[in-house]
Amino acid sequence: MFPTALWWAQTIESAAEQSSGLFGLRTTNAERRMAMRFETVPMEQLAQLLAVQLDNGLASLRVTGSSMHPTLRDRRDTVFLKAVGEPLRKGDLILYLRDNGSYILHRIVGVKRDGRLVCSGDNQYVPEIVEAKQVLAVVDCFCRGKKTVSSKNKLYRLYVWGWTALFPVRRPMLALRRVLGKLRRKWRKRK
Repeated sequence: MFPTALWWAQTIESAAEQSSGLFGLRTTNAERRMAMRFETVPMEQLAQLLAVQLDNGLASLRVTGSSMHPTLRDRRDTVFLKAVGEPLRKGDLILYLRDNGSYILHRIVGVKRDGRLVCSGDNQYVPEIVEAKQVLAVVDCFCRGKKTVSSKNKLYRLYVWGWTALFPVRRPMLALRRVLGKLRRKWRKRK
């Protein structure tokens, strides 16, 4: 989900000077949105920057890619990440590091008995097995425009429950959506 790394460029020093503690628990959603300024950084630097930010509470990344559509939209939505503290569960959005060095933001669609995680993007049907040690962070909330959605929001959790429950039939659902989209485009051209 992150072919390029977009990093929240506010410095740790300026955040520490703020009385509300931008990385602390007292940060409001409005403060988060106001402080966001993004810049592209090389992937090699992302792990270090992410570690520094997570040590101070929250990290923020602009989403790139379409694997999490419609939940997260390419270059429009921002996720706020927190360190993994609680046990990971089905439905959590996690940032993990693949063996090839790429950073991926996908949803946990299952947990195996041995503790390995089964992950996939919301716009994908192929599962990927992830070791718990590969997980770098968990999404706390995400921003779309002026709206912030918490990962604990009841309506969001209902959506997550439904979408993960439908994972076994996601492939035909996504295929049907593509076919209907093509038919709709053809129908619009005829008008």
